[in-house]
Amino acid sequence: MQKIFISFQRTNLIRGLAIIAVVIIHILAYFPGIYNSEKQLFFISIDQLARFCVPAFIMLSGYGLATKYENQKIEYLDFFKKRVFKLLPLYLLWSFASILIISSVSAWSYGNQPMSLWIQLLFGQADYQLYFLPVLFQLYALFPLLWLLRKKPKLLLFLTLLIQVTLYITFAATSSKSDRFQYTLSLSWIGYFAFGIYLKLKTLPKLLVKLAPVLSALVFGAIVFICLKQINNGIDPLPVLKFTKLSIILFGLSFCLSLVTIKLPANKLLLWLGKNSYIIFLSHTILMRIIYAMITKQLSTTVLFGVITLWGLTLFLSLFLLDKQKTKSVIKS
Repeated sequence: MQKIFISFQRTNLIRGLAIIAVVIIHILAYFPGIYNSEKQLFFISIDQLARFCVPAFIMLSGYGLATKYENQKIEYLDFFKKRVFKLLPLYLLWSFASILIISSVSAWSYGNQPMSLWIQLLFGQADYQLYFLPVLFQLYALFPLLWLLRKKPKLLLFLTLLIQVTLYITFAATSSKSDRFQYTLSLSWIGYFAFGIYLKLKTLPKLLVKLAPVLSALVFGAIVFICLKQINNGIDPLPVLKFTKLSIILFGLSFCLSLVTIKLPANKLLLWLGKNSYIIFLSHTILMRIIYAMITKQLSTTVLFGVITLWGLTLFLSLFLLDKQKTKSVIKS
């Protein structure tokens, strides 16, 4: 049996890899035709490989909370306030900035974005990647309840994965090709969260740990083959490549287990990306729109200048707020 330990350094290395994967997925989304091109196998493979990113971030959150509260009593209101208030200021800042920027550039708006400000903030709909923060808040709210099963981690993992699988099957039965609403539900990701808790509480068979990279490679190969076949049969790439499908659960779990057990080089760039993954996550989609607009000459010079200025000011304010948070943490400690 092997006890899993995820060091602070490894956590940042995994976050660094995960934030790169997030950016890659969003870059590929600008070129939907690539999945039907001559190089479709390459692009499908890159897209599906990058799908470990959200499971990894959520798994690390579960592991981190389980580590912190392993020998500590949870005071629910204090626990939730600390977790949410740490992330909330920057989330709201970038949500309002995104709403302002996207609404002022008609070419950047998308049809299924909710009109209600409250809906956009509550469900992370101000920009397409922001759903992740409300999902985290929901998981934080559920953690004390899940923690009641800490003495039965196998049951915890089984029940949460059962919920996630059931939800995927239910949504797959609908005709909608968009997973936009499903992504905002914590139950769509809860198995990864519980997996992080499980890794902290249980020892794993050494054989399973050794076979994790092989299993993830086999599952990855099967996923790419299935996606290739479905797309070539005329199915829209958007639902084919999505996060919320059963095969990604198995790939996400096995790949995440591989990441926490295999040797990872202490790469300075990855460590820096991991430490700054939150601010990169919040800011990169607007920056990508700006770069795309500059390359394609999509916007007038005046509008482009205004957007860049607002993005830059938001980034500067974000760094200022992060610095203040770090200073407060140092003073308290």
